[in-house]
Amino acid sequence: MRGRGAVVGVFAVLWLAVSAGTPLGAQGPQARAILPGIEGTIMLDTMGLAHKISGNRDSIFTALETAFKELKLPVETRDPKTGLLTNLNADVSRRIGDVAISRYLDCGRGFSGNNADFYRITLAISAWLEPATGEPQRLMVAIAASGRDPAGSRSAYSQCTSRGALERRIADRVTELLSPPR
Repeated sequence: MRGRGAVVGVFAVLWLAVSAGTPLGAQGPQARAILPGIEGTIMLDTMGLAHKISGNRDSIFTALETAFKELKLPVETRDPKTGLLTNLNADVSRRIGDVAISRYLDCGRGFSGNNADFYRITLAISAWLEPATGEPQRLMVAIAASGRDPAGSRSAYSQCTSRGALERRIADRVTELLSPPR
């Protein structure tokens, strides 16, 4: 009986930690995307790449917005309080900012080269600060995408895989914008 009480006690402590919002229970923005050609819901908050960050929450958020604008990434949802920017259904083609999409996404290869550079891409992107309150410690960036050859009306969508380069570029640009000028 004593062993069962200890197990219940451990679960009670874990539940309290999760419900109190400690790092153990840190939650992302609950960003869920449904992309054409991909079965089921994509939970972006479970696949974010973490980038160490420090600074004032407002300054980080402003830098994050600037990075999105520079890359011409449209924003659907913005929450400066939690540091969240998302677009769960952005249509992009050929380039993100000044770089070919194939640098950021792998959608396979065809006769013309990297499919990402020719396909019409549906991109889901979410960036947020963790923890959601207090001193930011991490910038999280998550990307999911699918693409389709615009030349064929009956062509199927293909899942695209992030190469991690866009997430890194966003984080690096935010860090650069936060750095004092030399």
